[in-house]
Amino acid sequence: MAITFPRELPAVDFVTADMILRMGVTASPAGGGLINYTDVIPPAWEVTLTTRPLLMSQYAEVEAWWLSLRGGLRRVLFRHPLVCYPTAHGQNKAPAEDAGNLVSVASGNILSVDNVAAGLVLGPGDRLGLERAGRYHLGRVTEVAGAGTSRTITIEPPPFATVSQAGAVVRFAQPALVMRPVPDSFQAPRSGRFYTVSFKLVESA
Repeated sequence: MAITFPRELPAVDFVTADMILRMGVTASPAGGGLINYTDVIPPAWEVTLTTRPLLMSQYAEVEAWWLSLRGGLRRVLFRHPLVCYPTAHGQNKAPAEDAGNLVSVASGNILSVDNVAAGLVLGPGDRLGLERAGRYHLGRVTEVAGAGTSRTITIEPPPFATVSQAGAVVRFAQPALVMRPVPDSFQAPRSGRFYTVSFKLVESA
């Protein structure tokens, strides 16, 4: 079977998947007691994943997956394995599984979205994804308004140009993001018959 990239996460249980947005802002002192803030690089998501204890055969499969990524030269299509739906849809998943359609973007990060399920409930802290032309963006909801099949949603970080075009797909369930392995982050300590694997991924273009 041919190997295609980006790859998905290996099919094992993850007990933690800690995701944080790394902001590319630096602060430096200036004259008169002022502080200069400079946006030096785009913000990027980083995730640290830890598996449940794995038998040798399971560990071998995860290691083979990691090796196939060649230290970060190849990419991963990442979907958070533990937080897959908006908070309000932990039980009633159906409204979140209908993708929306991006109509426009105002002020860089205020999304006008239509064709959403009327029962969709979003709140600050939920994640959504934008997809267009094979590119992906993951945003954290900070504000939301609207009802029926339309919503106005403010997200951070602001989406980049490719996915900010009208007609982009807006995902509320299992939004995806292209990531790469962080070199030398793979750890697999052994306890008896079991290996507990951990590694890091960072957002990639």
